[in-house]
Amino acid sequence: MKNINWVLHGISILGLIFLFVQNQQLKSGKSTGSGANAQNTSGMGGDIAFFQSDSLLPNLNFFKQSESDFKKKQEEMMKELQAKENNLRNEFQKLQKNAENMTRNEMENAQKRLSGMERELIERKEKLSEQFAMETSEFNEALHKKVIAYLKEYNSDGKYQYIFSVARDGNIFYWDPNKDITQDMIKGLNELYK
Repeated sequence: MKNINWVLHGISILGLIFLFVQNQQLKSGKSTGSGANAQNTSGMGGDIAFFQSDSLLPNLNFFKQSESDFKKKQEEMMKELQAKENNLRNEFQKLQKNAENMTRNEMENAQKRLSGMERELIERKEKLSEQFAMETSEFNEALHKKVIAYLKEYNSDGKYQYIFSVARDGNIFYWDPNKDITQDMIKGLNELYK
């Protein structure tokens, strides 16, 4: 799997280099096509911009609010699970304490009750985990749609042919700071999604 990632990253870097070279050729007028073809291509835009996803997300108000909401939900889930675990632990300790004075039938019933409580706790943990993962996935999809919608509006004049997201741990190691639209996106998205 790692090898596939490296191959894909290598291909994407080669593609970026190719686009950069093509862009430079168009700017310098060294395109091998006819004059009309070169004019049509340059008229379509072709410029590249990027935003720094590491800097973008922490500065978006709706992201901060959603992150805060997710933390509250996670804390509530943890409190609920902790209460159930404490209840199970208390019941187990009661059983151990009273085991000497219980009949065999009472002991079996108590063990069944504890087993049921443990199963319920495990099922609840799984359900809450699935619910949290689903809500996180839905939020990420909504965030992605908001960013794409904003970028379409931002680039409505067709100035940019490509807008990339770069991250500190990504595969793009150098970029022209003049092509960075991160601050524009932060300002625009915060105004748009108040």
